[in-house]
Amino acid sequence: MKWPASNRRTAIAAAAACLVLIICIAVLTAKTSTDVLARPSTFFTDSTGARAMYLIAQRTLPVVEQWRLPITELKLPASSGATLIAMAPDTFGQDDARALDQWVAAGGQLILASNTDWHVQRSARDRAVQDFLARHDIRPGLPARNAVNAAVTKPIGKGRIVYVSDSYAFSNASLRATDNAVWLIERCIEWGGTTFFDEYHHGFGAQRGLTSLTWTFLLTPWGFVCGQIALAGVVFILGSKRRFGRPLEELPAERTNPIETVEALAGLFETARARALSARAIHRHLNSYLSGLIGYRTDVLSEQSHERLAGPLGIAKTELAAYSSDARAIISGRARTDEDLVRFALRAAAIARSFNHDAV
Repeated sequence: MKWPASNRRTAIAAAAACLVLIICIAVLTAKTSTDVLARPSTFFTDSTGARAMYLIAQRTLPVVEQWRLPITELKLPASSGATLIAMAPDTFGQDDARALDQWVAAGGQLILASNTDWHVQRSARDRAVQDFLARHDIRPGLPARNAVNAAVTKPIGKGRIVYVSDSYAFSNASLRATDNAVWLIERCIEWGGTTFFDEYHHGFGAQRGLTSLTWTFLLTPWGFVCGQIALAGVVFILGSKRRFGRPLEELPAERTNPIETVEALAGLFETARARALSARAIHRHLNSYLSGLIGYRTDVLSEQSHERLAGPLGIAKTELAAYSSDARAIISGRARTDEDLVRFALRAAAIARSFNHDAV
């Protein structure tokens, strides 16, 4: 398998895996309510619901919203302040508890209506984690008929916590018999008027879109890693067939076979009819070969070299003289046929072989 094709398949597989992961997160985070228990939710119009309180707040307060996101998404209040109303909320996580503490300390007002403490999730390793009211030294009380008159107010930093020990103090049934709606509106106006009714912890989390979930995932460390991998894959796919520099000349393949070199040179000389040039090349090669064997520079055409080569090594002087005669004739251009050149080459080969044999 070629590397470009293999890398392209890897990049496509990684991008598909990221897309499947994002879609799974989008589907699994859609929290829907399947229970039929009574809850003081602003979506319910029965006696246990708090729809009437929500409509009254909309008519009397400047900003009223149903909060359907985690507490971690709650922005810190501005200078005008804001109020979060939580009525009998479900258990929430430790991150949400810390975010709520910071939000209140920064100037927010929390009005908590519940028969019990707001429970914080804990595992076997963090059993010492306290529930929300306990960490602020507020003791949950028993539900009373006029629980708002016994409400506990605890300043926390720039904000405060107002605890009402009745989960249904602001339900539709309670508003018919009490003035709790007036009491709640006064507390919200006193703190700035911007009011949020917590519906997320009643099971009415907002369905988050694919775009927002994708962006939220990319802000995490794992999302950053997946984003880099996806970007690298896109760059590779788009640039795999593109040239990012000037073209380079291909280097010729180096030939290491001496036979091919000899054949190529012989073909060139034969085509050019360069007998003299061929003879000079053969003579030069023989001189270089003999000089390398005996250890000093020599020239076969020299008579002094004939004495040195023919004496102790036993090479016939007649053979050396014949070689010298043919060499001078061919190099000077007096050779008429290729047979003369072949005879000269055979003499040179014989001298080289005899010298090598005698040297051994």
